[in-house]
Amino acid sequence: MCGIVGYLGSSQAAPVLLSSLRALEYRGYDSAGVAIIENGRLAVLKAAGKLANLESLLESKNPQATVGIGHTRWATHGVPNDQNAHPHMDCSGTLAIVHNGIIENYQALRQELMENGHTLSSDTDTEVVAHLIEDEFRTTGDLLAAIRGAVGRLKGAYALGVVSQQLPEKLYAVNHHYSLAVGLSDQASYLASDSVAVCQYTNRILRLEQSEIAEITASDVKLYSFDGQAVSRTPVMVDSNPFVIDKQGYKHFLLKEIHEQPLIMRQTLGKYLKHPEKPVDFSAANGSGHHCDDTSYGVSLTADDFKKIDRILIVACGTAYHAGLVGKYILEELCGIPVEVEIASEMRGRKLLVTGNTLTIAVSQSGETADTLAAITEAAARGSMTLGITNRPDSHLALVTPNLIVTECGIEVSVAATKTFVAQCACFYLLALHMADALKTVTPERSRDLKAKLLAVPALMEQILAREDTIRLKSLRHAEAHDMVFVGRGLNYPIALEGALKLKELSYIHASGYAAGELKHGPIAVLDHLVPVITVIVPGAVYEKTLSNAQEARARNAQMIAVAVDGDEQARKTFDTILSIPPVEEFFSPLLTVIPLQLLSYFIADYLGKDVDQPRNLAKSVTVE
Repeated sequence: MCGIVGYLGSSQAAPVLLSSLRALEYRGYDSAGVAIIENGRLAVLKAAGKLANLESLLESKNPQATVGIGHTRWATHGVPNDQNAHPHMDCSGTLAIVHNGIIENYQALRQELMENGHTLSSDTDTEVVAHLIEDEFRTTGDLLAAIRGAVGRLKGAYALGVVSQQLPEKLYAVNHHYSLAVGLSDQASYLASDSVAVCQYTNRILRLEQSEIAEITASDVKLYSFDGQAVSRTPVMVDSNPFVIDKQGYKHFLLKEIHEQPLIMRQTLGKYLKHPEKPVDFSAANGSGHHCDDTSYGVSLTADDFKKIDRILIVACGTAYHAGLVGKYILEELCGIPVEVEIASEMRGRKLLVTGNTLTIAVSQSGETADTLAAITEAAARGSMTLGITNRPDSHLALVTPNLIVTECGIEVSVAATKTFVAQCACFYLLALHMADALKTVTPERSRDLKAKLLAVPALMEQILAREDTIRLKSLRHAEAHDMVFVGRGLNYPIALEGALKLKELSYIHASGYAAGELKHGPIAVLDHLVPVITVIVPGAVYEKTLSNAQEARARNAQMIAVAVDGDEQARKTFDTILSIPPVEEFFSPLLTVIPLQLLSYFIADYLGKDVDQPRNLAKSVTVE
């Protein structure tokens, strides 16, 4: 959720730190700051709110320094303000740290420090770490040993960046169940919690693995385990070009990313499925040029492995959870294997009932979602087969599972997920087809037909996006609503949930998603002429029942909106407003029905003047539990 950056070299540090933080803006934040060493003295500059506030502060102070660390914070402990913003200093004001994650035992440590004479000025768990390092340094006189001693007392998952005026020629970094990367060039070193910020400067990257400390100079990096043992690892060469972030003429990144979905689908599908006559091939997925990484990844599970599977468990959060619900329908339909989908945070503290015959699938856009990582790690420890679906092959998720399917989305800048959702769904279609072919649960003819129709989806997406102006006008009729209800059945129940989530995220209008059949079991009580009901309805097995549920809402004078296919006369007679899509087989409809709901949410939020790309209180990557 937070962003760590660092720089040590011959250039001015402040512009580099600011540019690196700007590359991490998409992750979401509520304050930002830097710590630099200027003329041998440590200086901390920080500001609540947008990065522009920090930029103005840096322009007014014009610091002259060639070493520093920076941070964008998403509040966990303490309200978002200047005082709680990172970096945080020790009592002496000679050492500063930035921190991602949560220190679980910070309250006990804070009390101990205060009893020993320390004065802490913030409400954060972060400041405790700076004071612990200060105590250890007084004893050892060795900053590396002091950091090692301090982290030995910490509980939780975290990453740290450390700078000290005692050693202005060095930076230190700590990674414990998080993600940190160091970039190396001829005259400088760079630190970041997301490789996108490093890749804009250098293509030589060294990633910290778990429970490691890095001692960084302008020309070198030394790695140590928490017990002090030196670690040897060679930097890798990466492709940095795909990480240029540009709106390309669109008003917001979100609208651009909605429009990118046909391209993203073609890239993701084309990576694994070359032709309807060909099998889905995950083994060839080595180091895509669309990612800042050269890591090899793929699916090593064999037909024999698939035959052993008696249950599939999908774990995810937020929009990825909705993609998992789509995946459940697809996998059960094509493979005949029972599938359960769990919100990853609900797995914590429960007995995890998996075996060696369970396949646990973790879905995470960033590959860094803390609850999802904890769930799949626990599943693996209990003997389950595991597989990850992510947009980042250089993520923590890639480290904890031997099987990885990577979407071809590039960086998704807007906090609200759009293109990564359809790409995750596409991966479930591909995985289900791959497994069904191996298990022979569909005929070769049906398999070819499904593959051909899946490959045709991007063209259908383009048809919907061509109707953007019509969707905007119809959406704005409902911009003043205070509540909305979204309903769907079967494959489109998850789309109702996703549509409601998007509207809440972007416009702050209260919205609820329900299985259409559940409407009469309670939610129908909220309906009246002021509450729009949005029904996702596509011809197929549950069409008539969904239409019947819509009639129930109509009888309560609700404003009736539908996402329906062209030429649906029954829908035209039932609904006041129709957001139309091209005719599509029900099995593939989630990939299309979600787009009008994304656009509806976008246009309403933009009309209301909301911060579309960075909604309040939200972060792109939820890396805390």
